[in-house]
Amino acid sequence: MDQYDVYTTQDFLTDLDFVKSVKYPDHAEARRWAAWRAAQPPNAAAYDEALFYLRGILGLERLVPTQLYADQLYMDIEEGIEKSRRDKKRKMRRLWVYRISAAAVLLCTGLFWYFTSLITVTTGNGEIQMVQLPDSSVVQLNANSSIVYRRALMWLDNREVRVTGEALFDVKHITTGSFLLSPAPAFIAYSGDIAVEVLGTKFNIKNRDAKTTVSLLEGKIALRNVNLPDEVKVLEAGDVATYAERNVPEIEKNAEAVAQASAWVEKNLVATNLSVEELIDEFRYIYGREIVVTDTTLLKTRIDGRISLNTAENVIYSLANILQANIRLDQDTIYLDPKK
Repeated sequence: MDQYDVYTTQDFLTDLDFVKSVKYPDHAEARRWAAWRAAQPPNAAAYDEALFYLRGILGLERLVPTQLYADQLYMDIEEGIEKSRRDKKRKMRRLWVYRISAAAVLLCTGLFWYFTSLITVTTGNGEIQMVQLPDSSVVQLNANSSIVYRRALMWLDNREVRVTGEALFDVKHITTGSFLLSPAPAFIAYSGDIAVEVLGTKFNIKNRDAKTTVSLLEGKIALRNVNLPDEVKVLEAGDVATYAERNVPEIEKNAEAVAQASAWVEKNLVATNLSVEELIDEFRYIYGREIVVTDTTLLKTRIDGRISLNTAENVIYSLANILQANIRLDQDTIYLDPKK
């Protein structure tokens, strides 16, 4: 366990093995941590502080002084009686009360901050970012997207996150392994009015222009519109669900579309009968810029094949080549004019 010798208090609080050893003190994992602590590691103070916080959170034991602490306290008081006047004794007692009260306030403040604070991750134009949640679930954020979740996500009854834009989720089933002692909290991803509930699975969720599309790569999920709580739909691997705002979803079995839904992670777009208008929308979502095709009849042109989204220029030149158009720039707007 040498890698734990450099852990900070925050590292201990976010380490699943450490947290589970505190939550289940009779498990072998707890004895392994106790043996490591008994070896007096250099960061023992950080370990003790994390242990103190977690025990307060979990309520595994009352926060009372140890017998050694109590014995020492009484010895100090007896010596004070012999050496000090009565007013000095009262002062010392008040000092201990102050210290204990201050520690209690500090603990409560820390717990309140930990359970109420939010973490927000946002991506910009053309940016893709991986986010690892406290429960070890992994989220890939597409460009111009964001995810918000609570710092104490793994301690809540439901692991809830909120997404705007597009994200690929690989949700960890936290009851795997040897800790099968309690039911797993559900994982719920919100995007617009849509809630996606899972235990452990892989899915892509896209929310753009009041339209939400959920593509399930692995496992099984339950979908519901928060405005229609009784309308629950169950998706299996290979299903695609599309919601317009405040409507029930259209669900289809389309394994090819599901596989294509996550191609953006590799900065690719796999087009199957995709219109030029849809490609332009995708460009706007990713790069925040507008493409205007001056001959609007070309917007219905259909595209098949793989298009690189690695740079804005790749998309612009690919589209110009498909439409046999000249490129004209006007500040942040790109115009495609038919070649004469």
